[in-house]
Amino acid sequence: MSGSIPRPFIDDLLNRVDIVEIIDARVPLKKKGREYWACCPFHNEKSPSFSVSQNKQFYHCFGCQQHGNAISFLMEYDHMDFVESIETLAQHIGVEIPYEKGQYSQSHQSTKSTPQSESLMNTLKQCSDYYQNQLKHSTEAIDYLKERGVSGQTSKTYGIGFAPAGWNNLSGDSNNLIDSGMLIKNDSGKTYDRFRHRLMFPIRDRRGRTIAFGGRLIDPEDNPKYLNSPESPVFRKGEEIYGLFELKQANTQIDQIFVTEGYMDVVALAEHGISTAVATLGTAINKNQIEKLFRLSKKLVFCFDADRAGRKAAWRALENSLSLLKEGRIARFLFLPEGHDPDTFIKQFGNSVFLQHVDKASTLSQFLFAELLSQGEVHSPEGRALFLDKLRPYFTQIPLQSLKDQILREVEKRLSIELDARLLQVIGGNQPQATAKTIIPEQHWTPARLAINLLLQKPSLAQSTGNLEDLAEADIPGIELLLQILDQIHEQPDISTQNLLGRFEGHESESHLYKIAAMTPAMLNETDDIKPMFEDAIKKLRPKYAESRFQKLQEKLMSGHKLDENELHEYRQILRRDKK
Repeated sequence: MSGSIPRPFIDDLLNRVDIVEIIDARVPLKKKGREYWACCPFHNEKSPSFSVSQNKQFYHCFGCQQHGNAISFLMEYDHMDFVESIETLAQHIGVEIPYEKGQYSQSHQSTKSTPQSESLMNTLKQCSDYYQNQLKHSTEAIDYLKERGVSGQTSKTYGIGFAPAGWNNLSGDSNNLIDSGMLIKNDSGKTYDRFRHRLMFPIRDRRGRTIAFGGRLIDPEDNPKYLNSPESPVFRKGEEIYGLFELKQANTQIDQIFVTEGYMDVVALAEHGISTAVATLGTAINKNQIEKLFRLSKKLVFCFDADRAGRKAAWRALENSLSLLKEGRIARFLFLPEGHDPDTFIKQFGNSVFLQHVDKASTLSQFLFAELLSQGEVHSPEGRALFLDKLRPYFTQIPLQSLKDQILREVEKRLSIELDARLLQVIGGNQPQATAKTIIPEQHWTPARLAINLLLQKPSLAQSTGNLEDLAEADIPGIELLLQILDQIHEQPDISTQNLLGRFEGHESESHLYKIAAMTPAMLNETDDIKPMFEDAIKKLRPKYAESRFQKLQEKLMSGHKLDENELHEYRQILRRDKK
């Protein structure tokens, strides 16, 4: 099992790191007032709207709404995964990471080696070395690679080897060979090699360590054509991508990534000068893998066969890409002529013709419309209504408003209709909006919103609130979020601002919270003690609560229902208070 990183260590790390120092080393910042500013590194803009708070230790862009702490910045800007960013920050301040057994979470899991995983990867390295050595002495395998147009240098880059025929070629620790999937143990207890008479493609992790293999048959008469290692303590198929390590090694600037279906596609593209191709591992690409690739490049080109299976795989890729289309991210879909995959096409027509086809690849919205329009006619009212029903679940997943606006315009064009308020409600959208100039909005400071802002500046203010649970019953905008923040602080009274915000990762109000936290109320001076202001905001919530409760009690009376004894007492108290 891999180790996990304890949450208290992550919290402490964030408290000890200076986010201004981390970001300024990558994006030069200028101080203006309390905060530091720069043009946002995550979207194009002419005037700075990217704010970094040294006091609160987080960043927020008022233009594209990107936000987070030092960890998320390294993940977004340096294209690191979660563990890499923690390791970088820990190294920066000179502390050791106390890895522990078990999982923190799938997305935050560490790849720190344990004695067991180290032993398994040593065994897998020995297997890789053995296969590469066997390739050197196999005329059959060398001739096959030459026939496929693969040079010795490309074979070396990707560590291609050869598993000879025979059932017992591998030697070494049998337990490790079984646990890593290199040997199969049958019902009678005998073991034999999983891979036989195949070209071997090592699957490497982010550090270049072999964690699994893909084997491709040389003899076309045998089956199956491709055989992959089973999952093991060091290999999880849904988390790895073939060729990703080699891609990073070959490129410092990654303009676009080609996502293919086979190892030979990756190798063939690299042979023809395209070193930014990767492949899935025999299964449909998932959201975690797509997000990992988007962190490396804003543009992904999915290259699939034009047959039924290829279009099905492309559709799955589209479905898993929708919710990840943040600012600047582009997904395109390349369908090569029938009978071709990237491997055969680039060998026959060359690099320049392949890239010409890439330039003509379908955008995500074009592919989306083509597939949905192929499922029925849109010339009748019923057909158009059915199309909108089918479009809705995909449309609502897209987080980027500018892309949603373009799709709405395309709907009007394709269906020859005008999307009025009723039809927009059907599709789940708003009227298309013109792209506005990025400005930092003025904030209307209601008592609840002001209390949230001040709490995020100084979480210890929660000690002076008293019991506010009764306010949960009031219909006051923001009160539920305020109470959730207070609950988090009461669970950990010494929590810092960035760790408090981190507790709302994935929460429906995450972006809203960062936006509030990044704002400075106009009535607040830099030298002000914010405690009286916070207590006054909480005090102002009480009349709001009374007003809300009085309205509810009145509605109950008006509907002909009687108030119980407690409600009647509350109703009279509010009346007396209003008369004073």
